[in-house]
Amino acid sequence: MCYQEPVEILEKMLEVTPLTPNSRGYTPLDDFEHFCAYSGCSEELLGAKNFAWVKLAFITAKQECNVHRPDD
Repeated sequence: MCYQEPVEILEKMLEVTPLTPNSRGYTPLDDFEHFCAYSGCSEELLGAKNFAWVKLAFITAKQECNVHRPDD
């Protein structure tokens, strides 16, 4: 069980639902890395656990959009 373990939750989620590129060819992980680059969001700034939760939330939200609206 991976309750309160965002890294494990993300790994298990990606086993079931691999990252899906959007219409521009970018995956949610690509978008997250871009978000971090322009926002300054980093593991060093937030701490490992907080950063992992942000990454999980971002990728989950973007993945849902890509799965349900692949042309967006």
